[in-house]
Amino acid sequence: MKKKVVIIGVDGATPDLLELWMKEGKLPHLQKIKQDGTYGSLESTIPPFSAPAWASIITGCNPGKHGIYGFESTSSLESHLITSSSRKVPALWNYLTSIGLNSIIVNVPNTYPPEKIDGVMITGLLTPSDESNFTYPKTVKDRLTKEDLGIFELEQLWVDDFPRSYMAKYAPERLLNQIIDQMISHVSVTINLMKESDWDLTMVVIRGTDTAQHFLYKRKDLLLSCYQKVDELIGTMVENFSDAVFFVVSDHGFEEIKTILYPDNVLYNAGLLVPKQDLSQNPTSIFDYLVFKIISSILRIIPPKTIKKIKFIKKILFSSSSKQKLIDFSKTKAFSTADGRGIRICRKGRFSEGIVDPDEYNRLCKEIQTLFEKLQHPDTKEHLVEKIYRCDEVYGEKAKDPPDLVIDVKKGVTAAEWIRTPNVLSRWKKTKKRILPVAFSDDSAGRSGDHAKYGVFFAHGNNIKSNVTIKNANVMDVLPTVFATLDLPVPNDVDGKVHDYIFVEKPSLETVDWDKYSPVKQTLSDSEKQKIKKLKDNLKI
Repeated sequence: MKKKVVIIGVDGATPDLLELWMKEGKLPHLQKIKQDGTYGSLESTIPPFSAPAWASIITGCNPGKHGIYGFESTSSLESHLITSSSRKVPALWNYLTSIGLNSIIVNVPNTYPPEKIDGVMITGLLTPSDESNFTYPKTVKDRLTKEDLGIFELEQLWVDDFPRSYMAKYAPERLLNQIIDQMISHVSVTINLMKESDWDLTMVVIRGTDTAQHFLYKRKDLLLSCYQKVDELIGTMVENFSDAVFFVVSDHGFEEIKTILYPDNVLYNAGLLVPKQDLSQNPTSIFDYLVFKIISSILRIIPPKTIKKIKFIKKILFSSSSKQKLIDFSKTKAFSTADGRGIRICRKGRFSEGIVDPDEYNRLCKEIQTLFEKLQHPDTKEHLVEKIYRCDEVYGEKAKDPPDLVIDVKKGVTAAEWIRTPNVLSRWKKTKKRILPVAFSDDSAGRSGDHAKYGVFFAHGNNIKSNVTIKNANVMDVLPTVFATLDLPVPNDVDGKVHDYIFVEKPSLETVDWDKYSPVKQTLSDSEKQKIKKLKDNLKI
């Protein structure tokens, strides 16, 4: 019998909540998958971010190898969102296409623009808008209607977050309903594609759990409703495709935010980061305040789906994210990146405006490490940073353009980019030293939860052992374990490993040079496929 694999990504699914609610019988489908299959925690990347973690899941590689460290490119001082071409190594579907196997890929982050594969791809987070070509083949986009494959709700980075922040505060139930509608749309379209076509691998990412936990983490009643809808959707997929092996995985877990660390404030206080304007006129603070007030008013009369299509709002949001407009790089030695979890050193020769000499680099790295290792909470005096790594410690010596330093924060602490001024600017303006607070108890983006180190891993189906706990699993292990399920050799340049003890009959653990195993073939174009089909019809093949 032909082997099929379904990967259901549940973004941010966290062991703490899942295990509690499964034990209480509130997530019956996931509980059954756990009992009849394999379950355990899944270690994320360092730091535990969606962009690098999903890239590691689909490639089996460390971020240093696939080259994705956050939602923005690290190759220049300018702010640019990553694309599918930012990934430096093949993904699951690229390998499968090269040997003629078909994939259905839906809503996976960082996949825009869609790649030419054997099968279907609908891109996920970082897709610019519903006006872009976000499907392969292109004809699939025309079929995303209520009468055909179903409506597909696109999610947009940053643009969606402002109305979400407002709704989390003033209309949380409304936000949850919006999240659930979006999740249903993604899974429904996936199921319809699976029913009508031949496939070997299907992967869909359910993003709503991430959104809900970011903005509603303290509302456990609403989070439970969100997880219960996910449980129901997973149950529907398993019921409809019981002949497939299912993997349910998350890119990271979640925890409550208690403290927000601002690394750029630390660097500013140390004289290593110089803004272009006086911080009493801080454009980010003014911008955040004005946009929140504007959207708060607009939301009362215009639905969020309409707001994110308003071009002037999108233009303001994306133009505000440019570091070039905020930081004076001719005087700056270091700044934060990767949502505040990475530090870039402005080295000469690496950046056009770099000012740090090569012989100063190591000394500066040690200075910054010491700065962050000594950071304490202003009230409790507890340390805020678990460890600050040199990039080669996390990503390897051959990493492709990584942040120079990587911050691993303590439990309950998150980090954010940009300088943040005191909540009461008038007091700060009167002080002589103008030292910025490095930590705040409230999040300016309205988040109450943020990413944690461990997500979840489920495996269920033919040849998967029952009631087994997976141990020491990492996001990089998903690809090789899926390949073993499909009886495929594992490419020898991936970093993950096969957890063969989860199988009843252990698969072959052959590793190969994939280029030699199967030289990459060119996927036929739509017109070429039509010509072949027409020829076959004429010949009655």
